[in-house]
Amino acid sequence: MKNTFFILLCMVFSAGCDSEKKTSGSPALKGRYTLTETGLYPEGIDYDLSNERFLLSSLYKGAVYSVNPKGEMAVFASSSKLVLPTGVFTDETRNRLIVANADLGVSQKSTASSAGTIASVSVFDLSSGALIKEIDLKNFTPNKGSCLNDIAVDNEGNIYITDSFAPNIYKIDLNYNASIFASSMLFTPAADKFGLNGIVFHPDGYLLAVKTDEAKLYKISLPVPSSVTEVKGMSFSSPDGIELDKNNNLVLVENGLGQGTAYTFSSSDKWKTAIKIKQTNIGKQEFPTTAAMASDGKVYVVNSKLGELLSGDRSQSIYTIQKID
Repeated sequence: MKNTFFILLCMVFSAGCDSEKKTSGSPALKGRYTLTETGLYPEGIDYDLSNERFLLSSLYKGAVYSVNPKGEMAVFASSSKLVLPTGVFTDETRNRLIVANADLGVSQKSTASSAGTIASVSVFDLSSGALIKEIDLKNFTPNKGSCLNDIAVDNEGNIYITDSFAPNIYKIDLNYNASIFASSMLFTPAADKFGLNGIVFHPDGYLLAVKTDEAKLYKISLPVPSSVTEVKGMSFSSPDGIELDKNNNLVLVENGLGQGTAYTFSSSDKWKTAIKIKQTNIGKQEFPTTAAMASDGKVYVVNSKLGELLSGDRSQSIYTIQKID
């Protein structure tokens, strides 16, 4: 089990969901939303195209919140087993919300001995928030640490989940059968470091995932999961969440342990290499974690203020969701 400092350090890296969606009818979305809720510490974010709302996970509250285009916020989904939700994914095709769940010992639902004991995925009805299924993945790491992090879903509805403490990407099929999809030495985190983080499914039929400790982006083949290649030509530090924009460029969010910047990368060779085409400087204090593309075709970043949580402060009450240029 990680020591207390490492548990707190790791918490700030968890990515939230990154979905690859096409735009539909667009409501009037604001360029910036201010969220007021003491102890919210939002981490994962996605946009629900079916119901026109942001959905975001609260690391401390152990619940998923909705934010409508007017900025009104409410608890949307929770369960007794949902302790520290990280990544969220809105699967509109199958009317489900998929949430990665961990326990780093800092949620208000954590107990003195619960840190490191949870690695599960919760599936909720996307319309009502009712719990559909909870899938336990801790059996894949019975004698070592696990921190489920981010989520991607392919065209067939298979779910892929990164693990930041173990060198694994897990797969859950449509019948909710779980397996290790890919395990690689390339995914192994350095001692007391945070490994795999944000993940997306590319419509050309492969996965892209970042590794935080080495600041690398990997491409993983779906037909041959053992085929893992590093995407060259990129420069960033402390990568957290990733998202594809409407042009299938990759938005990569660098959290507050880096400079707190959102980068957009483009590739002309199927992600063998990539180049930076723009960046938005958000700021270390805002502590951005991840991003979601909304129905207006724009990408929005959630700013979590996790620096305060890292320092032991549970009283932070102001957070933001902002559109990046």
